[in-house]
Amino acid sequence: MYPDFSDEILGISARIVSLYTDRGLFLCGAESCTGGACASAIVATPGASRIFRGSAVCYCDGAKEKILGVKASTIEKFFAESSRCAEEMAFGALGLYEADIAFATTGFLDANVGGKPESLRGIVFAAIAMRGRREALVNRISLDPSNERNFNRLYCVLEVMKMIEKAAL
Repeated sequence: MYPDFSDEILGISARIVSLYTDRGLFLCGAESCTGGACASAIVATPGASRIFRGSAVCYCDGAKEKILGVKASTIEKFFAESSRCAEEMAFGALGLYEADIAFATTGFLDANVGGKPESLRGIVFAAIAMRGRREALVNRISLDPSNERNFNRLYCVLEVMKMIEKAAL
């Protein structure tokens, strides 16, 4: 049996909405492997509409390029499941939604790497981009690929929520 992070995620979400509201900050996101779960956690909190501009779920490489402006050369050289791609996704969302802070997630929640290097098994990259900064903060989240996929996905959401909260502090 895996731990359930739901209550912790919702608690952080409430703090994020309060903190961003108090500071007059707007938040947005770009999600691949988390499939909109981070955005869903944020909008589960009453008042989220005051701070949350939106999130693009860009699961395929083409969507990352066309919607978020990720460079084809980044995907070709580093893969769509890389720290570089996560950073470009976050900055793409920042521009798309005209927000102050953006989060992004990309990577592999389990052992299925679709013919890409085995070293990517269970590796997710989460990025935070901030208006006025040239570089994003990118965290590498190492998962146990033998865990259930949705457990790993919720663990990533928890880690991203912590990053979003810290970004406003």
